[in-house]
Amino acid sequence: MAIAGVDYILRMEVFEMRKYVVMVMVMAMTVAAYGQPLIQEGVRELIISGGWDPEGVTGQEMDLEIGYGVFVTDAIELGGTVSYASVEDAGTTLTGGVLQSYDEETWEFSGLLDYHFDIRFEIATMTVPYVGLRVGYVKYEAAADEDAIVYGPRAGVKHFVTDNIAVDVGLSYMFATEDIFVNEGIAEDTDLSLDFGIRVLF
Repeated sequence: MAIAGVDYILRMEVFEMRKYVVMVMVMAMTVAAYGQPLIQEGVRELIISGGWDPEGVTGQEMDLEIGYGVFVTDAIELGGTVSYASVEDAGTTLTGGVLQSYDEETWEFSGLLDYHFDIRFEIATMTVPYVGLRVGYVKYEAAADEDAIVYGPRAGVKHFVTDNIAVDVGLSYMFATEDIFVNEGIAEDTDLSLDFGIRVLF
């Protein structure tokens, strides 16, 4: 009877060990699933970024960008974006002897080409750096309307919070065929910007 009791205890201990082994395997597979960003040929990406400030320097300020991309290889993504930005009461102009304020609106339609590096750091396995190129058309509407072709490099990182959702931080340096960028109140043909957004892969 004692032997039977010991055998029962041993079988229960083996069962418990198997249960913990299965739990560890499931946890490992879960970590592996979330430890590999979903970047591979054929994957599509939704690009979303923007912001809204109801009390900007001169009034309401808003910017929004949406885009779509496709990975044509495991590293190269092709896509396009549409962005809109507005600034309320951006400046004043003299019209018919009367000083009037005006708003600024900017539309941009761009194509993108990004190369993603397959770099895995032990402490940052979910962070993917990339470099790319942007080429597009900008329409600027304010006291005087302008349009221009814009182009320039971009470098950034995508940090994946799950295997298909990433926070994107990118630095762009853009050139324009006209003085289309307004920096500190001065119209220029170059612009340096730091952007934040969300990427959803599916």
